[in-house]
Amino acid sequence: MSIPLIGNVGFTEISSAGSLTTAASTKIGLPIQLFKLTSSISGQLTLTENSNHKKVIIDTNGNNIINSSGSPLNVDCPSGVPVELKGSGNVQSTLKTFTSAVTDTSNTATTTIAEAGNSTLAVTTNHTFTEQVRDDNRNAGSGLSFGDGTTTVISPVTGSGTDLMVNESYYSSSITTDFGGVGLDNINRSDFGMSFTHAFLEDGTPISGAIVGPGGPSTFDGVSAQQPTTNTTHSHAGSTYRFMGWNAALVGVNKGNSGTFGINIFINSSNGAAVVAITAGRGAFNQIKNVDVFTTSTGRKFTFTNNTSHTITLSGSDPFSSTSVSASGTGFVNRDSTDGSFSITGTFPDTNDAGAPLSSLGLNETSSTTVNVDNHTGTNSVKAF
Repeated sequence: MSIPLIGNVGFTEISSAGSLTTAASTKIGLPIQLFKLTSSISGQLTLTENSNHKKVIIDTNGNNIINSSGSPLNVDCPSGVPVELKGSGNVQSTLKTFTSAVTDTSNTATTTIAEAGNSTLAVTTNHTFTEQVRDDNRNAGSGLSFGDGTTTVISPVTGSGTDLMVNESYYSSSITTDFGGVGLDNINRSDFGMSFTHAFLEDGTPISGAIVGPGGPSTFDGVSAQQPTTNTTHSHAGSTYRFMGWNAALVGVNKGNSGTFGINIFINSSNGAAVVAITAGRGAFNQIKNVDVFTTSTGRKFTFTNNTSHTITLSGSDPFSSTSVSASGTGFVNRDSTDGSFSITGTFPDTNDAGAPLSSLGLNETSSTTVNVDNHTGTNSVKAF
């Protein structure tokens, strides 16, 4: 290429990454800037816009410009003036990754990731999971005893006061919440279980019985378990209350406490406390041993939509871990909690279908200045989107 007005040319040799403006020094104001590499460069070449510039040329002179952490060029030319590459040296960004993170745990939004060609990561509530809300484990003979006196509670069956031997340790509104409210939503499940023990183990029977929810297993805590023999709902106190009963829940063996006893569970409408009551025998001689209560909780679903023409591999384990999402495809992960935060790293393939090296960045960080490669024979990296 001929340069007829040599006096208008600023010629600068470049041997290291950094500012071309600084390297050109007093010549930077000349209309034609020619920068010639004398060695390969690891990093980025930058140029500040100068209104005098009519042509900017970077001659690789057989040397490479490789940047592992960004674009190889950050050249800003006046409007309409491109930066022209010459020579056979490779000009590449080897960065093939992008990151995206949201730290807000209450996040349920769609995040657009510009560094991935406006791919998106949507966090929704379209995921439910089984969560254990009570996991009470006690040794035989060390359970929580029923009351030996009676407590007056409002039965949803009759709507009037009833005196029962209530287990006072479970007689609270917090247990009501765990039980699933007045409808006993978490007791009326097949995975509910409760076992019983004696306060005195001289009889050699460590577990005196067990109950499970409707459709539950035949055993719980190693003994035969009874499903509810009564399971009814009643309009009461402005709500629909459930009453559940097991008529042969446990067996008493001590003097004055022999026989088979039932268990009733409901919510006392007068104070909102959960009622677990034994229907006969000596309350103090009988105890609740182990309890399992589960509920269906709402978690978070993370859906990544790949809006590029290349496969993206997501990693970071928050929540994606080595998940490959094809071009224009989606990938999702469910999280068993309400935490909507995430931190992901996406990686593009090494090359595109034509064998050109891919990067998550373009050749020039300054998007307003184009790169003319008509006279450049080296291998350039290609932006993945």
